[in-house]
Amino acid sequence: MWGFFTYIQDMNIHKNAIARLCAVAFAAVPFSLTPTFAGPLMNQLGYAPEAEKQVVIPGNDDKGLEVRDLNGKTVLKLKAPYVLEWEYSGEETQVFDISAVKTPGTYRLFRDGAYIGNPITVGKNVYEGVTKASLKWFYYQRASMPLVAPYADKWVRAAGHMDDKVIVYGTDKATGGKGAGKVIKSPRGWYDAGDYGKYIVNSGITVWTLLDLYEKFPKFADTLSWDVPREFPKLPLLLEEVRYNLDWMLTMQDKDGGVFHKVSSLKFCGSVAPEQDTAPRYAILKSVTAALDFAGVMAQASVVYRSFDKAYADKMLKAAEAAYAWAKKNPEMFYKQPSDVQTGSYAPGNEDGKDEFRFAAAELFNAKVAAGAQADKNAASYLEDLKANSFTPNGAWWGDMNMISAFRVAFAPKVFGDSLAEAAKKVVLNEANNLRAVGDSSAYRLPAFPWSWNWGSNSAIANNGIVLIQAYILTGDKSYLDGAQQCLDYLLGKNPMDITYVTGFGFRSPRNPHHRPSESDFVDDPVPGMLVGGPHLGKQDIDLEGKEHWKCPNYAAADKPALAYLDDRCSYATNEVAINWNAPLAFLAGALQAIYNK
Repeated sequence: MWGFFTYIQDMNIHKNAIARLCAVAFAAVPFSLTPTFAGPLMNQLGYAPEAEKQVVIPGNDDKGLEVRDLNGKTVLKLKAPYVLEWEYSGEETQVFDISAVKTPGTYRLFRDGAYIGNPITVGKNVYEGVTKASLKWFYYQRASMPLVAPYADKWVRAAGHMDDKVIVYGTDKATGGKGAGKVIKSPRGWYDAGDYGKYIVNSGITVWTLLDLYEKFPKFADTLSWDVPREFPKLPLLLEEVRYNLDWMLTMQDKDGGVFHKVSSLKFCGSVAPEQDTAPRYAILKSVTAALDFAGVMAQASVVYRSFDKAYADKMLKAAEAAYAWAKKNPEMFYKQPSDVQTGSYAPGNEDGKDEFRFAAAELFNAKVAAGAQADKNAASYLEDLKANSFTPNGAWWGDMNMISAFRVAFAPKVFGDSLAEAAKKVVLNEANNLRAVGDSSAYRLPAFPWSWNWGSNSAIANNGIVLIQAYILTGDKSYLDGAQQCLDYLLGKNPMDITYVTGFGFRSPRNPHHRPSESDFVDDPVPGMLVGGPHLGKQDIDLEGKEHWKCPNYAAADKPALAYLDDRCSYATNEVAINWNAPLAFLAGALQAIYNK
């Protein structure tokens, strides 16, 4: 969520590499080793044969690199490249491009005759497992139902938060009302993150991303399967999982068309299992951002689900139109966190609503056209609103839906007209070009802007990858695909921490995510497929008076954003998980898997 606002290797390894690994283990300050040399950093899951393949070796050694197969045959020899410095970690690095290795197999890296690092895999289905796991994780986030064997494996748990008696905030005496409180039913849905709240704004971008994965790669998505109980067997599994959250979102709409911002208790609970969190649950305030995110997602879903269930699609489109109408009548009703509420706010504080209106209008007009109702007077107003609300260069996150609306319009000139589609395409490609330029010159070959290093930095990297994927689909230019690969490589091991940031995958991965179900289940292994938030210098989990958390001294001392990470449940600022972080991971890994294996 937006937090409270939302191994030692082969013995041939050089002694300084051991020092580096010790530093990694404690998320220490920037490494300052002279002469510098450490094990290679790469995508720990491997690469598709035709993918760009880059290996980062921190240091300034003058030795070249050999790639050998498991029979000892040298398949590639490279000279030492230029030394670069990465501002986000304070390291010098050398980047070796081994893309010429295309034959599927397992390879090892040698430097000065010594084997370094871990094996590298080249193969066709290297991201299938992580894609499936990142999607199945949404099953583990389901509220209002037990997770049972065999589907949940060793992470079985009882049902929690049935949400059949959710109090409308402000109608009971505990929250300023005079009566016992108006009650609604709001079951199902996904727990948002490490806590047990359910939030419309964050569900919006999450659902959109998962549905866009289906829209862009339907044949691939239809092949994906994982072991969960089926409720709608006629639906592709991805769409069935998303429907579990859509059903909850529909319960959040009031009779006037407005949409409650969230369902949560007034305060975060402790590290307890879902069924042990029995505090009263509230539907807290209607907001224009919730209404518009709801409207956009429901409109999008009405298109995706129409061929499977027309009645359900019609229901969602009707709900979307009602929510948009409410937002037009209440354009200034932004969410303001009540003083007695301490759960996630999902309100950045500087909102004007333009990006949400842009998103909702684009999706609604597209949905009306898909339903054959483009002559409807509402349809015309959606297009007019969109034309009057120009796209901006802003990237996508839950607090800004601009880029997502640009994605929609750029791919549909027949729906929106050539002029509007060209404007949207220009925004997408400009962002992609900026990302590509940074990635191609970075000492870690990572398309990341300075503002990517914030709460949920790993999500920002994944979303950067999505921009590059969209640009590749629009143009066919493989350099964009290479940029997207760079983003995934970082998340899966090509980073200064030398870990994948996805639980259960790679040679080293997070073991202690900030995630209440994981903290309370007495199972050593975390649920696989969770993308943790990632490093940044916010340090919101450190004592506000500047005192270091007793478990986090080295993390507190880190002064470079790419090093400020701690694999401990205490670090909700860097090691929490969230649905809006897993969705772009699933999209990015799934898209690369689909593109390279079509």
